[in-house]
Amino acid sequence: MSDGRSPGGLVLLAAAQSSVRSDADPSTGSPFGSYLAGLYAGRSRDLSAAADFMLHALSYDPNNLQLLNRSLLLLAGDGRYESATEIARRIEAVSPSNGLAALVLAIEAVKRGDIAEAESRLAGMPEQGLSGIAGPVLQGWIRVMEGDGAGALAKLSPLQNKNGFGVFYSLHAALMNDSSGDADKARTEFEQALEVAGQPSLRLVWLAGNFFERNGDRARAIELYEAFLGANPESSVIGGALTRAQSGRQAQSVLSDATHGMAEALFNLASLLSQEGAEDVALVHVHLALRLNPNFTIARVLLGEILQGQERSAEAIAAYRNIPSDTAFSWMAGLRIAEELERLEKIDDAAAELEALAAAEPKRAESLIRLGNLLRNKERFAEAVSAYDRAVARIGKPTRRYWTLYYFRGIALERLSEWARAESDLLTALELEPEQPFVMNYLAYSWIEKKLNLDKAKGMLVRAVELRPDDGFIVDSLGWVYYRLGEYNLGVKYLERAVELRPQDPVINDHLGDVYWRVGRKQEARFQWRRALSLKPEAEEVSKIESKINKGLSDQPKDI
Repeated sequence: MSDGRSPGGLVLLAAAQSSVRSDADPSTGSPFGSYLAGLYAGRSRDLSAAADFMLHALSYDPNNLQLLNRSLLLLAGDGRYESATEIARRIEAVSPSNGLAALVLAIEAVKRGDIAEAESRLAGMPEQGLSGIAGPVLQGWIRVMEGDGAGALAKLSPLQNKNGFGVFYSLHAALMNDSSGDADKARTEFEQALEVAGQPSLRLVWLAGNFFERNGDRARAIELYEAFLGANPESSVIGGALTRAQSGRQAQSVLSDATHGMAEALFNLASLLSQEGAEDVALVHVHLALRLNPNFTIARVLLGEILQGQERSAEAIAAYRNIPSDTAFSWMAGLRIAEELERLEKIDDAAAELEALAAAEPKRAESLIRLGNLLRNKERFAEAVSAYDRAVARIGKPTRRYWTLYYFRGIALERLSEWARAESDLLTALELEPEQPFVMNYLAYSWIEKKLNLDKAKGMLVRAVELRPDDGFIVDSLGWVYYRLGEYNLGVKYLERAVELRPQDPVINDHLGDVYWRVGRKQEARFQWRRALSLKPEAEEVSKIESKINKGLSDQPKDI
């Protein structure tokens, strides 16, 4: 069957593109049209519709392996387990060595308690590619189910020296030893995983810390948690684990049985696949993990993250809504929901979500900072300042990590013409993060526009350009301060460079026109002003630019 790249296929694909909707009835089209529509729906990230179209095409050609494979990937990646299992059985009849089909059927066997069938299917998976990773670890967990700890590690052993899977191997060796009651070997493997990881993931820190807490080494758990929080201070998950460890409360095992160990392996593989950009296959593995452990909260977080990455906002929101409110992940989920609501242009809904988070956690500032950013981006500056003010009240003494809060509030205040407060915030941001080029640029440019501290602004912008030589806005600011100081030749040098870096910016083109006029290049000045006008400047600038095109600049500049 054509894949739509032939001339005729492209015509049909174009026709399919014009009519595909998530609520369309695939049965109304031809099989070839359904196939093309399925391709288009898949590319548009509407996997549910894509699967339906593929199934319709498959009804006309039931043994077409290409259609079967694509249908399985779509159905399993959409969490449609029963349909995926049916397709996997059909693939097995046509292609017995198909790794994905064997995996889906093995997980279904585990789900209904047929361990012998699951073991048989896993043993028959190919030894190459992803199956060569999934097969050994899942077979190892089957052995744990059977009470054979040594056999579990023997099944896992092919991964021990596999390049890039050192952390994965040691983590599951640790978990299998822990499940089998060998705490000493588990401890060794956890430490090995942490050493190989260097900067361990949240999940590794959580699992390792949980083990140390449960096995008499609370100090090591606290050390792990504090190190992670040093780099990730907003992590409510590890923050909660640290509070528990410091209080002396008993930690409960994260994995309650070997089935959850298999789900953990599938989740880990999904995480790796997602990081490598293999999102469709990652979705399959995360859904299979949830099939084995429906209460696997961090897997639901990963599902939401993948859907976010695919810009499937409504589905990502639904995934995050399924995260229980009484878990450590609910805060993160709420922030992600607000992000996706903003992407959908549901600004008031996003703001309400962030307000709810702020009310639920009255000591935390992050949701209010995000609320301020949301409103500032929509030029609702007064509301943004109000949100930022509340965030500042929560943080107490400002520290380096909050320099952006003062920077963004300073921007909003400047746009409200509250310059005294704005300048104070921008200076505070610069104290917290010295020589931050964006802060230096905004503060210095504001001084230039207000004809204040011009020499200081020049020095600040010279340094900012040294730090960010290819940032057109910062280069423009330096050129403009030279213009203000009457150093026109230097102004030309930097403003020409700024236009090279940001050719579509109306303000920079306008500035270049001004400096050209001052050095006597009047025809070029008018060209730049006309170009600025064509780039849709802010409404209040239009009449000013038109006046310059018609009359030029005064011989005795009042703007210096």
